Amino acid sequence: MQYNNNIMLVGLLLVVFVATSNALTLQVEPKMTECFSEYVDSGKISFINYQVIRGGLLDVDVKVFDPMGNTIYSILHFESSMKGKMSFTASNSGAYKICFNNEMSRFTAKVITFTWTYDNADTAFVKGETLNPMDQSIQKIERTLQSIVFEQKKMRYREQTNRDTSESTNERVVRWTIIQLLVLVSMGVAQIWFLRRWFNSKSTQRV
Repeated sequence: MQYNNNIMLVGLLLVVFVATSNALTLQVEPKMTECFSEYVDSGKISFINYQVIRGGLLDVDVKVFDPMGNTIYSILHFESSMKGKMSFTASNSGAYKICFNNEMSRFTAKVITFTWTYDNADTAFVKGETLNPMDQSIQKIERTLQSIVFEQKKMRYREQTNRDTSESTNERVVRWTIIQLLVLVSMGVAQIWFLRRWFNSKSTQRV
């Protein structure tokens, strides 16, 4: 019976974790800041994963504020050197806010995706001495799942970024090819027009 209860608990953890891992994607326009608020109970651990998937140097200013307006996390994120992963424990219950600032960009909008999940484990099972081996395995599985999901999302976002770069490069190649073709056609028409005019002028002089 205990074994069945543990299996049910593992399934519940999986369901809760998947249900709270939906990502939100937004576009932050140049010289703009986008903020999102989330009510968090005191003592609950929040996990925030974010990534800039399109726009300029993939940079954005990220800040997290507590219910009193104090900054608890602030960083100028560059995709080439940072993971875009953070966590914090709510000291007070209230609305916590995350802001993505793109004011440093004059012309380029940034497309950002992020998730905000929680550690839903019961506080009665936090201390290691109160856990039996099965409960410890369950918590280990949960942490491993969180890490795997984060890495999978990171790989998917990076693939999307590379695909966007490839499509943008392809569009530029197509535009440049069309421009070259138009230039060649224009030069050919101009040469034909010049040669015809030159021969017509020669014929007129002979007459």
